[in-house]
Amino acid sequence: MARALVVHESFFGDARTVAQAIAAGIAPYLPVEVVAAADAPPEIGPDVRLLVVGGPNHRAGMPTRATRQYAMDVSGTEMDVPVTGLHEWLDAVRLPEGLLAAAAFDTRLEHPWILSHLDHAARTEERLLLRDGAVLVAPAEHFRVTTGAGPLVEGEAERAGRWGTTLVVRAGLASARASAG
Repeated sequence: MARALVVHESFFGDARTVAQAIAAGIAPYLPVEVVAAADAPPEIGPDVRLLVVGGPNHRAGMPTRATRQYAMDVSGTEMDVPVTGLHEWLDAVRLPEGLLAAAAFDTRLEHPWILSHLDHAARTEERLLLRDGAVLVAPAEHFRVTTGAGPLVEGEAERAGRWGTTLVVRAGLASARASAG
């Protein structure tokens, strides 16, 4: 049975909220699982037909161990800094042979200059997906946060849910659940 997987990296919960909302938009059509990059499987099985990945922009790109530590230090958050994030997972994951529909998202500050100049996290996610043979079914989507530690701008979670539904349709999987039943 076809299914979807949404893999995210999140520090303050905003990218996780977006990932869960995307999954809610996918769920009427496909079974879907949301998982943190640190807990994501090292190999994606052939039953996964849609892979969505995303996380925050850190210093104009995907988070690294150093930027994760900086985010924790600046916020005053007391927690262990993850060693494995989305970039590390995308570098190591093995995707199935054949067609795998995919899409990427990021979270970023709500600021006109940032919105127009800093596409680096999502662009890197897309580049890594393409390198591994995935087929992008939509351009990367950017979800806005009010500050580096959130929260999401009002309406962004709902928009993420609609985008999840759009991904299923663009991947040609909108009837997957009906045909599997």
